[in-house]
Amino acid sequence: MRSAGAIVLLGFAVAALAGCGYWGESKECPEGEDCEGLGAYATCLEGTERWTEYQLFFGLGQGDGGTIPEEAWREFLADTVTPRFPDGLTVISGNGQWRDASGTVLREGSKLLIIYAPPGDEGHRSIDEISEIYEERFEQESVLRVIGSACVSFS
Repeated sequence: MRSAGAIVLLGFAVAALAGCGYWGESKECPEGEDCEGLGAYATCLEGTERWTEYQLFFGLGQGDGGTIPEEAWREFLADTVTPRFPDGLTVISGNGQWRDASGTVLREGSKLLIIYAPPGDEGHRSIDEISEIYEERFEQESVLRVIGSACVSFS
């Protein structure tokens, strides 16, 4: 299962980076932005802009063995996520697994939230708030957050 998950994540990464790189004309990394470690992807194609990509992985299992109801997830999305990122987002339902402190592998339903936003501290603060609210509301240990950079355009 781990290799299937890695393939899915690799697919997301390839899709996110498809607009970046050294294919065709490109723009240099914008002044004041952290493009270190991006290598060939430090520049974006003409007509694209560098934005921040946020991927948040939310487990749906609860401590009592139950599952967070779909209606509760939709309420969280509507009252917590959408007001912070009203311009758009994507939610993908899936299944995940993780190893707890005792070494037991636990499996549960999950939601992957993908958001692209202009770079800046406001987006990072909003992601922190979303994670904290989810953890508190649904008594979760953590929310996995992946933060990257992508070249985007709307056509």
